[in-house]
Amino acid sequence: MPGKDIDLEFKNTVTKHKKPRILICTPEITELPEGMGNAANLIAAKGGGLGDISASLVKYFSDADKYDIHVVIPKYDSCIKHLADITNRQIDRLTLVLRGKGIHLVNDSAFAHLHNPYEDNKVHSRVRRALAFQRYIVNDLIDWIQPDVIHCNDWMTALIPSAARAKGVKTLFTLHNFFTELQTPKQIELSGLKPYDFGEYLYFEKFPENLRNRWEENFDSNHVDFTASAIFACDHFNTVSPTFLEELVAGKFSSLVPDSIFRTIRDKYSQGTATGIINAPNMHINPRLMSHIVNYSRSNVIKGKAVNKENFQRKMGLPIEPDTPLFFWPNRLFFQKAPDLLLDNIAYFFSRYNIQIAIVANGDAELEHQAIKLSGKYQQFAYKPFDESLSSLGKAAADFILMPSRYEPCGLPQMEAPKFGTLPVVHATGGLADTIRQLDVSQNTGNGFLFKLNDKIGLEYGIVEALKFYQLPLADRESQIQRIMTESERDFNLEATAISYMEIYDRLIEQTRVAK
Repeated sequence: MPGKDIDLEFKNTVTKHKKPRILICTPEITELPEGMGNAANLIAAKGGGLGDISASLVKYFSDADKYDIHVVIPKYDSCIKHLADITNRQIDRLTLVLRGKGIHLVNDSAFAHLHNPYEDNKVHSRVRRALAFQRYIVNDLIDWIQPDVIHCNDWMTALIPSAARAKGVKTLFTLHNFFTELQTPKQIELSGLKPYDFGEYLYFEKFPENLRNRWEENFDSNHVDFTASAIFACDHFNTVSPTFLEELVAGKFSSLVPDSIFRTIRDKYSQGTATGIINAPNMHINPRLMSHIVNYSRSNVIKGKAVNKENFQRKMGLPIEPDTPLFFWPNRLFFQKAPDLLLDNIAYFFSRYNIQIAIVANGDAELEHQAIKLSGKYQQFAYKPFDESLSSLGKAAADFILMPSRYEPCGLPQMEAPKFGTLPVVHATGGLADTIRQLDVSQNTGNGFLFKLNDKIGLEYGIVEALKFYQLPLADRESQIQRIMTESERDFNLEATAISYMEIYDRLIEQTRVAK
């Protein structure tokens, strides 16, 4: 029969692999491991923490050599040209070279001129780019490489679990943030995808009765929820911290999170197929080795931080005051991170406390403008747009970092800063609550300062607790900082995170084996 002949020819044609094959789909990655070839050094695009954790996990999996790892990301032509002086023709050739190394670049005009994976674009909207990315993966890549597990990351990959389920391929969907998009089946189909093929695994705004027979009724009126579809269709779901998962199951942030996402997460949780896995900071974060700072170690942390503090104060235009506590803002200026709690109350904090505050960040234009005005008004406050080297220097220089996030799926700066001997002041939510413990000098425990109220009173409480610590004798502070630096190296490491993902991969692979 023709159907059986096609199946046989397919098995003889598709790429064979001895080890389980994992396809990692991500819209951003900061670097690829050397084991994937020298040309992999030209692939880098970062919009947030997802790029860092994607890079770290891919490197770990590659080094472990347990799986046949494939990675698919958009082909950001401008980002590649920024890293190397090469022509468009050479970039297209690069795409073919990397494919043989397990790196798949999605070639589409939607990505060609971007410098940031999520930047606004008048020609290609974010949802248009997401559909272009997924079109190649669903229509071509899955069938060609035949992965055992597809690991999808965030809303730009959110239709893949539905399509993969229709193809009989297991998926893990990782939610890094709860953003979603809505599109009708017609809009999805116009992008080149065939939603009818996997419509039963999509999550619609209005539940469609007898979808197959009434497809036309839903075609251009009923909207598909991207992120809810991914959670609904995937075989396993995870957030990037245990507490964030518990918060979502409990219905927190109801004014921010669509009810569709709440419902699908609760369903997965009740089925035992939802997990919280804390992210890990980049293993290159180490004050002994990093460039752009004066290097130091646990043994000379006080001296090393003092030199970096002076350098940072000078570069930021702050008064050179070695004994004034310096608070550093390490996050983007977005609503989620609650920068308004700081910026709106700067006058109050400076009227009561002798402190310095520095921000090195980009974000919403209004918040950037507010920060610029405040830096001109208060000599103890400084703002500069984000610069990677200056941000690293800030973490090495500061005494404390401020993270009053309204919600935090994971967060990375609160795990990075303690490695520099810089203590976090954080709102007790999501990944911040999972990684920061209240400092108790008398018990020799803890690594930072937490506050529960997400308002001015709460933030002030955290600042006051930090200042109490700063007023301790230098020898006592040094002892605690050294302990925290040591514990951070032990606790905030990639291995535990990677093993958690590998356990899920292995479980899904075993389910596929049993099903066959």
